[in-house]
Amino acid sequence: MKATLESLQRLFDEPIEEVRPLDPGYTDHASDVWLVRMASQEVVVRSSRLQAEPEREFWWGCKHLFGIDPRDMLYFEANLKVLHPIPEVAAPRVISRAKLDGRDYLLVQRMKGTGLQSFQGQPNVLLYQFGVWLAQVHSNTYEFYGNLAGTKLGEKKNFYHDLSQAMKDIVEKEHSASSHIQRSLESILVELAELLVPEHFCPVLVDMDPSQFLTDHGRISAIVDCEAYVVAPREFDFIGLEYILDRNAADAFIQGYTTILALPALDKVRRVYRYWYRLLGVQGSVDLDQWFAQPELFK
Repeated sequence: MKATLESLQRLFDEPIEEVRPLDPGYTDHASDVWLVRMASQEVVVRSSRLQAEPEREFWWGCKHLFGIDPRDMLYFEANLKVLHPIPEVAAPRVISRAKLDGRDYLLVQRMKGTGLQSFQGQPNVLLYQFGVWLAQVHSNTYEFYGNLAGTKLGEKKNFYHDLSQAMKDIVEKEHSASSHIQRSLESILVELAELLVPEHFCPVLVDMDPSQFLTDHGRISAIVDCEAYVVAPREFDFIGLEYILDRNAADAFIQGYTTILALPALDKVRRVYRYWYRLLGVQGSVDLDQWFAQPELFK
């Protein structure tokens, strides 16, 4: 659904002079994002492209386990309110949330910078800063899993039971044609059953990717896409990072992160959590053996 200047005008008292779509730099993104310019200010407006119940593996899995629905800007708003006070990387200030013709819209502050294309090959100062910021995010700890809007507050003791059920459901729903993924499920569930309940949970960006950040003068200036934030074990973020960092980037990131928090131990959870991320299609439809063989950057 495309919004016109006329429809977006209903969100503002001041006349709109220009509406410009903002491209996140990848295909199949779940949201429409526009830069709206008026005489007195520029505002970013976001709205989900999804109209029906989430069906594909990523959003279906996130809704099933963590209770977030990208159609409702309540979750994006709650995520920004947690991230905004964290000093190392700016997050947009929420201006307002509104519903027009059954569709949710979120109005946020425009942030300074250009889109980050990759974490690899970046200056060490940027990666160090990224590590410090992620540790600051992870310092927000909770005794439940679910989401920051509070629509799902799962008990710690039930997390692995619910994760195992989510794995079974998504394999049946999305991966019936992959015998390899199906065969691997049984051994993954055995490993999962042996894991200790996480000590706590924290904000985790399930689809962590450089495209969600802006840079300016060699530093990260803002995080602008955070709709897939959930409350989960912090190890999830490190699992995702092993697919988007290389050794040099990871070393600089670790130096920053460990100024605040020690690295988590991934050895016992890596294979299980990697399997879950593959089921969600976090980096697309990668061969499972290739997925498991990704270098282990965090020891």
